[in-house]
Amino acid sequence: MDYGKVAGIDKPVSRIVFGTDRLRGRRLPWSPTRSLEQQAFSLLDKSFELGCNTFDTARMYWDSERTLGAWIRARRNRDNVVVVSKGCAPNLLLGRPRVSPSVVSHDLHASLKALRTDCIDLYLLHYDDPTAPVEPLMEQLNRHVDEGKIKAIGASNWSHERIAAANTFAARNGLKPFSASSVQFSLAEWTQAFYPGAVTLAGDGQHVAREWYAAQELPVFAYSSLARGFFSDHYQPENPDLNRVSRWCASHFGSEENIQRLERTRSFAREHHLTVAQVALAYVLCHPLHAFAVVGCTTSEKFAENVAALSVKLDEATLHWLATGHGR
Repeated sequence: MDYGKVAGIDKPVSRIVFGTDRLRGRRLPWSPTRSLEQQAFSLLDKSFELGCNTFDTARMYWDSERTLGAWIRARRNRDNVVVVSKGCAPNLLLGRPRVSPSVVSHDLHASLKALRTDCIDLYLLHYDDPTAPVEPLMEQLNRHVDEGKIKAIGASNWSHERIAAANTFAARNGLKPFSASSVQFSLAEWTQAFYPGAVTLAGDGQHVAREWYAAQELPVFAYSSLARGFFSDHYQPENPDLNRVSRWCASHFGSEENIQRLERTRSFAREHHLTVAQVALAYVLCHPLHAFAVVGCTTSEKFAENVAALSVKLDEATLHWLATGHGR
């Protein structure tokens, strides 16, 4: 495993981050299901044994906070684990944003209770509301940092302009800035956003944002780093109706440019005896962005495969060729 640093966190942060959005320990929110919890614990155990010490969760991820917290308590490994959680997700039923100082506090305390911990290592505002002023949000987050409830703060699905505005205010007022950002980033460029308000750094249209991140050296927690199964055996461009994953990939990533990227990735994988997923993940990990790859796996074998991508080193020419088809 390789590790990086995030300002404010006094522990190394694994560059492969376990995404818990599919981690399930219960069928009903109020009652753990023993068999599901045991399966979840086994997957977390094996990921931890592979060197992954960083786990990404959120208030809106069903019971993942409770399951992750139960595993941490059972294994007594809190001091060796980096917990990333997120709040202020929009109201899904009403389709309304929930970004305010009061919601920050409400969701943070709900996460602390579910995780049964006193402090979250990295707390991210899950989605943005561009009409919400950044100043009171930064002040409220810093209050919770001062209380010891958060070590580092950040944003998820915020534009780089909004993050820049928040960090400028923080610098001028002696506050801690956002020290990380979580956005979608992969070799494939989406044709439509997964959810309203989702933000990506992939594709030609985002080169200015990527340059800003590189200049600021702001860590990027790249979610959907494998394009939600686009770089997997589940997706078959020639037969997009083959299964649910294939249909989803076709609707969100099924452009001709992405299919060509997939073909180049398959060719490179065959040539170097790698899996397609390993090459696509190596693209994210070797990119000039200071990236941590968030991966969601349901088996330890898949997670081990992803960890092995850290040993794949791609130079600038190969990165450019995978993305554009030129220059190799």
